[in-house]
Amino acid sequence: MGTGGNLSTSTSATSPTSSATGMTSSASQGGGPPKGTPTLASTHELCKLINNTAQLDPTPNHTHTRANLQGTDLGISVAHQGSLYIFFGDSAGYKAIWPFGESSPDSVGFAGDPEAMVATNPSLLCTDLAFLRLPPNQSLGPGADPAIEADFAAPFMAPPAGHNIGEYIHNPSGTGQFPNLPGSFEVPSGAFSYGGSIYVFYTTVDTPSGLHMVASYLAKWGSPSTTGLPNYDIQYGVDERTDSMGQLGGNFINIAAEVSGQYVYLFGTGDYRKSSVHLARKLLTSLASPGGFDVYDAASSMWKPAPAAASPVIDTPGFGETSVHYYPSIGRWMFLAEDSYQGNRIVARFADAPEGPWSASVVVHDMADAAFLAQYCCANNVCSGERLFNCGQAGFYGTYLLPHLSADANGTFSVTYTMSTWNPYNVALMSATFNGG
Repeated sequence: MGTGGNLSTSTSATSPTSSATGMTSSASQGGGPPKGTPTLASTHELCKLINNTAQLDPTPNHTHTRANLQGTDLGISVAHQGSLYIFFGDSAGYKAIWPFGESSPDSVGFAGDPEAMVATNPSLLCTDLAFLRLPPNQSLGPGADPAIEADFAAPFMAPPAGHNIGEYIHNPSGTGQFPNLPGSFEVPSGAFSYGGSIYVFYTTVDTPSGLHMVASYLAKWGSPSTTGLPNYDIQYGVDERTDSMGQLGGNFINIAAEVSGQYVYLFGTGDYRKSSVHLARKLLTSLASPGGFDVYDAASSMWKPAPAAASPVIDTPGFGETSVHYYPSIGRWMFLAEDSYQGNRIVARFADAPEGPWSASVVVHDMADAAFLAQYCCANNVCSGERLFNCGQAGFYGTYLLPHLSADANGTFSVTYTMSTWNPYNVALMSATFNGG
């Protein structure tokens, strides 16, 4: 991270965007002409969060024995009431629980240090990342290995009144015996804090055999606690692609969410890793009720009530999971995601307002870059040092920005983000420094 900078947290940010509803145009783009596009100065790996030189080799976080967890992905962070929560995807157990080959549940991590400390020093996550856990007497791991303290706790979904859990979870964890635990590919895609609760957007797959994400819903964690359990209440379905009835046109299956002013802004993709990026918003005061979304039509620069047709704010058709934050200290919105349209790349884009205009892509990582491969590819299945994945069998994906950055007076700023890979199944903590535009 940069030194001597101002730290910002996006959960309390208010960007200069229009608060009008209905068929109104976006009147503001940051209070002046758009800023120039930042340029990438450097990237580096801070650490591996889950496993080290191999799948079963622990990091200083000791997730294998502290939480009976050997592998996971994603890592969507939310600052909430002084704590930093991190929502991970499909999670594999270390011993006695959730083996590879079963439909895997998700897990919820948190920083063992106050969020303000992590904002100043994100590397604290390299040693102090913890996970929500079941009580030891309800865990299977300690019986299999005395070194295991407890099992990680998987998120449990309760359906809305009058609805069946099968409407939302199509691929339950295990071999189908845990209907309230979302399984493989039914994962968090975005999350935000509001009104004492954390809200999480989740994906739904078509069938257990297809594992193609076709729908999304919003779940509420009403009483987040680092000592509690991740028990969520499903609020309502958000969008779907199974027919023509999706209220947001099937463009919001994976959803990155950011609170700004009186709205939560949704940056959505539809067909997984083949989509452009669409923008919607919803009044925070209406979160308890389904519907009520506005969509932004970039072609006309107009907000329209859903389900109106709307052109995307980022028109490149290669995105799936995305991350977006507004950083007040640099006065910019930042987008970070894997771009599958032009190979396997991680790209950043910047804007002065959620509506854009969004900058051209700034390539952060590229699997076609020989220098990147030399630095991060494991050698003979040994992932020593910064070497992160076996490049002949896996790539990177799932980059998610932390909700704070470090900005220097000279315009340079650094962001921290998680990045996932499949082999070994792991999440790394990365940092990128940009020269401001």
